[in-house]
Amino acid sequence: MSTNVCTFCGRLGANPEITTLPSGKERVRFSIAVDRNYKREDGSRPSDWIPVVIWGSAAYVKKTNLCKGDKVCVTGRVEINEWTDQEGKQKYSFALNCSNIELVQKKNSDKDAAANAAAAAAQYGTLQDDDLPF
Repeated sequence: MSTNVCTFCGRLGANPEITTLPSGKERVRFSIAVDRNYKREDGSRPSDWIPVVIWGSAAYVKKTNLCKGDKVCVTGRVEINEWTDQEGKQKYSFALNCSNIELVQKKNSDKDAAANAAAAAAQYGTLQDDDLPF
């Protein structure tokens, strides 16, 4: 028995590209950046770019208005495609054929949370430890 199930969580590198094929079937393509678990000497964290394809319906992508920078969690199977180019060289590509996608965080939600906290502090003031009854 073989199993090919992968789950990746990362941020969209660009807005999803939705294409309607002549058959009426929809295809969604995008890539996500998945950080590695270590930092380089300069402090940067390298990322792997995972190409993702969703076949069938783009309803969830449209409904949630996924866009560049959003954090998503995708599950599916890795497919490796092989072909011969015009010069006779073997070429390979891979993509995650997505069966499930969940929006984890909108890109602006960190900024929105900070802006909301700042607005609340401006409206209600900030509490000091001496102001607390306990």
